[in-house]
Amino acid sequence: MKNTLIIEDNKEIEMQIKKFLLKNQYEVDLANSYFDALNKIDIKYDACLLDINLPDRDGHHLIDELKNKDIRIIITTVKSDENFIIDSLDKGADDYLIKPFSLAILRARIDAVLRTIPLSQDKIITYKDIKIDLNQSKVYFKSKLIELTPLEYEMLLLFIKNPHRVFTRGQLLEMFWEDRDRFVNDNTLTSTIKRIREKLDREVITTVRGIGYRMD
Repeated sequence: MKNTLIIEDNKEIEMQIKKFLLKNQYEVDLANSYFDALNKIDIKYDACLLDINLPDRDGHHLIDELKNKDIRIIITTVKSDENFIIDSLDKGADDYLIKPFSLAILRARIDAVLRTIPLSQDKIITYKDIKIDLNQSKVYFKSKLIELTPLEYEMLLLFIKNPHRVFTRGQLLEMFWEDRDRFVNDNTLTSTIKRIREKLDREVITTVRGIGYRMD
């Protein structure tokens, strides 16, 4: 069973989510505040549903604590402001939901952030029509060898190891260009994503408008 922590100060919402997840074979624990959650995260949880707007402290302060415990984080908020969402993802959240949200979508999002791709002994990763041979750093799409630059390969590998996770533009620029000895602007990232799409499939990496990208 998947062990999930719900950090939510609204009792009615909290109980609706708990009832739904229990029915779907999740283990569920509850916390109603920042300090309540802080006292519980020594328990091994697989995922956390984190309400950012907590009564005693901003929920953003819990993200580092949860990440240090290797807990996947889905933030929930009534705010639909893009900058607020980007800030949460940049701080380490794995995904987000804007209230009110469908409980069925919530379940799908939890399953998505917990989904991992097992590596076989010969270090082959497969996802849909994409296969990556880690030993030889080769990428195949529909069994056809695809030529990627080292940067394109690294970026594709990040997405394929984290399917359904949203990466902000800021995160990607920091991960792939922070220490490179060349000038980089926002168009550089756009061009790199475009080239990967053209070489594989236009739908392989989805644009999350105003925020970043994810692999679906």
